[in-house]
Amino acid sequence: MNKLKISQVQFNASHIPNLNSKILEKNFKRAIKFKPDLICTPECSNIITKDKKYLQLHAPYQNQCPVLKMAKNFAKKNKVNINLGSLLLKIKNKSKLVNRSFFIDDNGAIKKTYDKIHMFDVKINNGEVHNESASFIAGNKIVHTTINKIKIGMTICYDLRFPSLYRKLAKTGSNVILVPAAFTRPTGKDHWHVLNRSRAIENNVFIIATGMCGVHHLNRKTYGHSLLVNPWGKIINSAEKDPKVLNTIINIKEVKNTRKKIPSLSYD
Repeated sequence: MNKLKISQVQFNASHIPNLNSKILEKNFKRAIKFKPDLICTPECSNIITKDKKYLQLHAPYQNQCPVLKMAKNFAKKNKVNINLGSLLLKIKNKSKLVNRSFFIDDNGAIKKTYDKIHMFDVKINNGEVHNESASFIAGNKIVHTTINKIKIGMTICYDLRFPSLYRKLAKTGSNVILVPAAFTRPTGKDHWHVLNRSRAIENNVFIIATGMCGVHHLNRKTYGHSLLVNPWGKIINSAEKDPKVLNTIINIKEVKNTRKKIPSLSYD
């Protein structure tokens, strides 16, 4: 099988996990009409807020997360793979949370998880400062999975700025790399498209970049603009700033063909 049908769910998440579960389920029902092989969601799919204290109090444990429970049931019932771009979760006996991506197979089982490696510690301007390492435990493992023998690499948001991670995933045979994100608006406007296209071009891979959008709890704003980029670096489908289900068919043969034209991976 060389073709994959992808549905990307760009949505405006709230600070209430139960509400996000309902929003996502509605979107999944819209997506399933396309009969996708894989449904993708953004970073922070279960909870998003500007308030770190609120997050610490209200982020669920993995076994209690309503978004994860709903997604597993939906995947099993509808025989579809789902990438929950990331869930913000408490860990037993730890003061910090994890930012964790889930790959759920079409039997509703968690096939792989990936914890965000690169922490978003930045000062974009006086009004927008993020210090993710103060609240989250960084991951340390590179993770990939498969659909029908097609290898898929897992990353989250700020990882996008670290090309070595994408190179390692490409070197392990990944033909597709997932980039769920909750990008800020200033960095999104200036960097989002060029970074995703760069990672695709450098590694001759498909990039599936699914963005959170809208204005969230206590005026946190995200950029949206979900993208699907082919191995030549061309944007073959995209959203704007508003919620949308983005449906795309990709042909994995494009990876092999592009690597024949520019075999840079072979020389590195």
